[in-house]
Amino acid sequence: MKKIFFIIIVVVFFNQIAFAKTQNWDFELQSVDKDLINCIKVIDVKSKRNALSTLGNMGWSDTGFIVRLQNNCGEEIKGAYEFKMLDKDGFVVDDYFQEFRIGRKGISKQTFKLRMHALSWGKVKKVTKAELDFKFDIKINDDLKKQIEELKKIIYEQN
Repeated sequence: MKKIFFIIIVVVFFNQIAFAKTQNWDFELQSVDKDLINCIKVIDVKSKRNALSTLGNMGWSDTGFIVRLQNNCGEEIKGAYEFKMLDKDGFVVDDYFQEFRIGRKGISKQTFKLRMHALSWGKVKKVTKAELDFKFDIKINDDLKKQIEELKKIIYEQN
């Protein structure tokens, strides 16, 4: 009876560790192109890490990330962003370069995995703050300039 009870406790304990918890990240947007950054809205940044696989890989594990972007302008936007994870002092712990393409008035879901050690993950898990540095591959025409100006009026007049 004691063995069965012990086995049940161990199984429940390892099942609790095996289920990964989804973490929502706080983020800041940066870009050299101040007009086009108004067209992009980052809906959310989430990550999930499995503790049991970390134990099995000597502290190393693939951590999955999801970044959802929305295009508020009437033209397709192509570009890339650098996803930087920050610790509590604002230093970059790890980064990842991701290209994106969003259709007009569309939403794009970017998924990627980072191989991180448990010590690095411990630094960013407590803070969950990221910086997204955008670069665009699009030229601004007159229609897009008008849409950007309208977006600026909407954004800045509400604050």
